[in-house]
Amino acid sequence: MGMLGRPDRFARTAGLVRGSVGIGAARMTAGVVGLSGHRGTALPGLVGARIWPDALGSLAGQLDATVLVIGTNGKTSTAALIADIVLASGREPIANRSGANMRQGIVSSLLRESDLHGRLRRDRQGRRQAVFEVDEIALEQILPHLGPTMIVATNLFRDQVDRYGEADGVIDRWTSALATAADGTTLIYCADDPRLAMLAAATRLPTITFGLAGPPMDRPPQSQTGSTGTDAVADPVACRACGRQLEYAWRSIGHLGGFACPEGHVSRSQPDIAVDPPVASGSSRRNLDPSTHQATASPSPRLRIGGRFGDALARPLDDGLTGAYNVAAALAGGVALGRSVLEGSEAIEKSAGPFGRFEWLEVDGRHVILALIKNTVSLAESVHAGSTWSADTVLLGLNDAPADGRDVSWIWDAPIAPLVAGRTVVLTGSRSTDLGLRLQYDADLATSPPCSIHHATTLAEALDVALAQTPTGGGLVIAATYTAMMGLRSIVERRGRASPVPR
Repeated sequence: MGMLGRPDRFARTAGLVRGSVGIGAARMTAGVVGLSGHRGTALPGLVGARIWPDALGSLAGQLDATVLVIGTNGKTSTAALIADIVLASGREPIANRSGANMRQGIVSSLLRESDLHGRLRRDRQGRRQAVFEVDEIALEQILPHLGPTMIVATNLFRDQVDRYGEADGVIDRWTSALATAADGTTLIYCADDPRLAMLAAATRLPTITFGLAGPPMDRPPQSQTGSTGTDAVADPVACRACGRQLEYAWRSIGHLGGFACPEGHVSRSQPDIAVDPPVASGSSRRNLDPSTHQATASPSPRLRIGGRFGDALARPLDDGLTGAYNVAAALAGGVALGRSVLEGSEAIEKSAGPFGRFEWLEVDGRHVILALIKNTVSLAESVHAGSTWSADTVLLGLNDAPADGRDVSWIWDAPIAPLVAGRTVVLTGSRSTDLGLRLQYDADLATSPPCSIHHATTLAEALDVALAQTPTGGGLVIAATYTAMMGLRSIVERRGRASPVPR
């Protein structure tokens, strides 16, 4: 018997050694990357998992609860808010707040919270929970290892077609992934998104829904939307049962709204957690706090929240409808974790929010707003909100790195004139010439063009030019793709004008 047991003991010992070596290598990698001035949010996990292949499953198996956040837009904001709700309850969640949402990024987050023996450090209550945002095409390979307690789906828009393919293909992949979820895993999804509604109907998982309480007031009625209205950025969505195009009573963002199949196969249901849509998006110029040198705003109107889990008020961190949806999604996640809507709303009130998502900073005496644009819908929402901001200058950054997506044709599918008309514009990024053509051929800018257009070769040059074109006390809107936004924010951070990006 002793001889027969030795191979198992040897295997366990070898696994422990590999784990310790993998964790040590990951930490060394993180240190070296940090010294080089980079963030190293994914590389440590890649190195650690190469040495210790079981890292993800071994570490995730020690978690008491795991929340995965998936979707096209709003993942980072929603995951950050859910993590803040957990933190407000006295627990310290493990989270990939930097947005490193592929397998290696999640492994990095877990390795940082483990000792050299591969044991996760416990919080003050002796437990450990995790909140991870997950890339759309990474869900299939991550979900079986993480064994999530719940999955929050924010939305599914057409995005990075060169990488993801069409949205229906992503739904097929998610359906396959959700089939591997353990019994009792809760699916939380946006009731206003017909793609997610059809996804939920195809699963056996218990659900909680969130969405708007009714039509948004700052969007034209469905019957009046034209080439520059909501329909301009809305993908046509067909019923997966009969193939007919869905009909809408109203729309909010893109294809989200009051939908119904003409044959009755699917229709929008009243959300379990519903938020009243904000009266208007955008915000007036924020004031500078002399004690912190950070831009602060006068209190924005709170969102009224209702539904079968109770009523509350919460102040959105983002402007407009995106903030309303993010708050609703986070509250639904909090409810599934055992927090009341009131507890969740109180935690959100104190949250600083994620970086780069309608983030307000003060740089050299100027008010700077960072907005991430990554597809037609996010560009349209940034234009919709940014057109109401008191800004003098707009910096547009367009890159086509793998994290951004090689295909940038989406810039032609959303109206851009309301954001740049009458303002000074600075263009930068590897595809800045595409932006220049976009502005040149925009018919809406023929009668009200930008004050001037400047081209900058580097991000640092673009920021310097944009700040120089913005008067002291004035406003600068930066709308940029992921790598351009991260690069610009890093420059601001190195100048001591922004907090470090969380890891």
